[in-house]
Amino acid sequence: MTNGQTESTVALHDLKELARRDLAFSAALLATRSTQEAAKLAAASHIFVTPEALWRNRGTFMAGGMPTWRG
Repeated sequence: MTNGQTESTVALHDLKELARRDLAFSAALLATRSTQEAAKLAAASHIFVTPEALWRNRGTFMAGGMPTWRG
């Protein structure tokens, strides 16, 4: 695993944890319409994840397979 992959894995974990514990953030994440929008939302909370990493892991952040962004 490269350093970039490790950073991405940590960021995705942090994003999942924030969504789990912060209902307002969770609602905002569910309302995003694209991975770019979700990445900007994450960055505002000091979690830096690429839109590509979000796309690869779409549907794994919350119960029920949400969020999923259109292709």
